[in-house]
Amino acid sequence: MRNSRDMNSDQRTPLAAAEQPLLDGKARRLTGWCGIGMVVAILINGPLSVVVKRTPNYWEAGAGAEVGTYLEAQANVDQMVIFFALSNLIFVFAIGFFAGLRRIAHQSDLSAWISGVVSVGSALFLAGGLVSEMMSTGIAVVLRSTPDYQLDVNAVLLLQGLWAAAMAQGQVALGVVIVTVSAGSLRAGGLPRWLAWFGIVVGLVAIFRPLLITQIPLFLISFQPVFIWFAAVSVFLLVTGARRRAAAAQGQQVG
Repeated sequence: MRNSRDMNSDQRTPLAAAEQPLLDGKARRLTGWCGIGMVVAILINGPLSVVVKRTPNYWEAGAGAEVGTYLEAQANVDQMVIFFALSNLIFVFAIGFFAGLRRIAHQSDLSAWISGVVSVGSALFLAGGLVSEMMSTGIAVVLRSTPDYQLDVNAVLLLQGLWAAAMAQGQVALGVVIVTVSAGSLRAGGLPRWLAWFGIVVGLVAIFRPLLITQIPLFLISFQPVFIWFAAVSVFLLVTGARRRAAAAQGQQVG
């Protein structure tokens, strides 16, 4: 009889495990807050930096002369250094967000594979971000830290032009991550179905963004849905986490 009970218990284990969320409690809240922090940092380093004109638009005609004049002003160089420093906050929060994203889909037979895809894909995305940021604002660091450096406008334009190449490749990996997590949630749960379907669309757009790499304005605009997905996932985690804590507390009071 004991062996029979053990066999029945073993048979129930996969089903019970599949019903259990892998991301809960404090880890759920940490992932949500890290996601919010990452989105804020990206918005500061992205749209806000464009508004305050962190650097001249290298893709516009006559950018060479404008870049040379821009970098002659010490205040502009200082502003670029500040944005370079602020960009590091993206990585600070992104590490925590992607650590939780690895386990956001409920447990299934694909959980280990999904976790591996998120680990590798997010690492490539962050690596692309590091390289692209160095190409975008690294020249300001050089001007501040290397007194004998002679500014070469063509070299600056080359680095600025390669910024999109580094960014695009990293974001292809990010697109794979988003599609994988969203599809896993559709299959086993973890995200609302509307958010999972939205993630699949957003991820596919990110995967095909390199097609727009020579159309910089469109290339920039096509990344905006990713911000929305990051923010939506983060808010979902925080709200559902708060509801679970409230339900648990109410249950204890009733008990």
